[in-house]
Amino acid sequence: MSKDRSYRFLKNVLLLTVTALLMRSVSLSFNLYLKEKLGAEGIGLFSLIMNLFSFAVTLATSGVTLLTTRLVSEAMGKERPFEVKVAMKRCLAYALFFGFLAFFLLFSLAVPIGKRLLGDARTIPSLYALAISLPFLALSSALSGYFAAVRRVVKSAAAQMGEQFLRIAFTVMALTYLAPDDLTLTCLFVVLGGVISDIFSLILSYILYRLDLKKHNRARSGRVARDLNKKLLAIGLPVAISSYFRSALVTLEHLLIPKGLLAFGMEEASALAVYGVLEAMALPVILFPYAFLTPFCNLLIPEVAENTAAENTADLKATASKALAFVSFFGIGVAAILMTLSGLIGEILCKSEEASLYILMLAPLVPVMYADTTVDSLLKGAGEQLFSMRVNIMDSILGVALAFTTVPLFGIKGYIFNIILCELINFSFSATRLVRKLRPEYSVVKNLLFPLAAAILTAFLTRKAAPFFPESKLGLILLITLAALIYAAILFFLKKPFYRKGSVTQDD
Repeated sequence: MSKDRSYRFLKNVLLLTVTALLMRSVSLSFNLYLKEKLGAEGIGLFSLIMNLFSFAVTLATSGVTLLTTRLVSEAMGKERPFEVKVAMKRCLAYALFFGFLAFFLLFSLAVPIGKRLLGDARTIPSLYALAISLPFLALSSALSGYFAAVRRVVKSAAAQMGEQFLRIAFTVMALTYLAPDDLTLTCLFVVLGGVISDIFSLILSYILYRLDLKKHNRARSGRVARDLNKKLLAIGLPVAISSYFRSALVTLEHLLIPKGLLAFGMEEASALAVYGVLEAMALPVILFPYAFLTPFCNLLIPEVAENTAAENTADLKATASKALAFVSFFGIGVAAILMTLSGLIGEILCKSEEASLYILMLAPLVPVMYADTTVDSLLKGAGEQLFSMRVNIMDSILGVALAFTTVPLFGIKGYIFNIILCELINFSFSATRLVRKLRPEYSVVKNLLFPLAAAILTAFLTRKAAPFFPESKLGLILLITLAALIYAAILFFLKKPFYRKGSVTQDD
């Protein structure tokens, strides 16, 4: 990777990281606000609605973000920018078709889905409202793929931030001034905030896209369109079909959890409450650091796709090696901080002892989760998206099978066991494929043992420092920041002698 491209990559990663960090901070605070407004049972009911909606979104988007990123990145990698406009027309038409198909299915089947599949008629109005947003989400996903491919991340970030703040503003005003008395209306108002923000996001994204599209020339031959049609079908449809199976299985797994908790002996309200604490409180905390990782992974896909199209083997290997090193440092550090401060996070942020326990149980899995996400991005950029989908489908089948057996026997701890086991199996397959495909270099000493040593020392020093910080949200943020700085400093000093001139540079 040239210096100019490296600088551009790092600049875009930094910009998207700041944006994602801000959005996830706001989103986490918003989830805590919703917990107070909806209560534990209400947040569990809302989680059920959104898990079902995630399947509808999968149908509406049908892999269009990856499809758009791949087609536009390949055109740029082969230095054929005149293909971009034609590719975007095909991708937007593709998104429009599947967006309206998903709208029609969800809208027409809302009643049987709510009554029979979700088992709660209170979800039906929210399903009707969510169906409206599906075509808008599909088109926005295509435009998001375009901005990622051409590295115009500022425009994509602006649309995302506008969408997030509009959604929260509408929801807060509706719940404050209309003050609904039942969960049906409360969930509906929260959903409507999302629908309005999705429409706004599409309008803003499309305006920015039209302004940016002027930088590309017109396509110069009819053959370009024919070739793109073949690529669109070859990339889009297999990914779409695979994602349907994956999303359907994930949705089924989530629907089985409350039923399994009932079979375990819990009452319906308690089952929804426990499920809501895990899904809407503990998991968002575990996934919050993705604000730093997701921008990096999203930009890896077009970077690897361009190098793959140009057959730059050396750059591919170097990119994969650096990506794995980064995610090792990052994931191990995050896991150490979450494990050390799980009690304070649950008490201060989530106001739930159960949340503290779930965070502590899932924190050791964080390095694997984050590495799996990075490996998947590298494989998708290298054209291995179908392999990733097959592994994910296998992972989901296992998850459903385990949900039938472990949750009725062990309750919510059985579900947490399912998450851990499935993630480990998924990562092992994906990592093996990456090694065979790109052959990245990975030093056990530099990329694993050093961060582990830094993490252990960071945990010790953070525990010693914790009593000096107030037990408040601000105190928790300052303590987490201190822990992150300690980890980075220790890692820096541990690695420094290793890189001195004349020292060993390869250890395994």
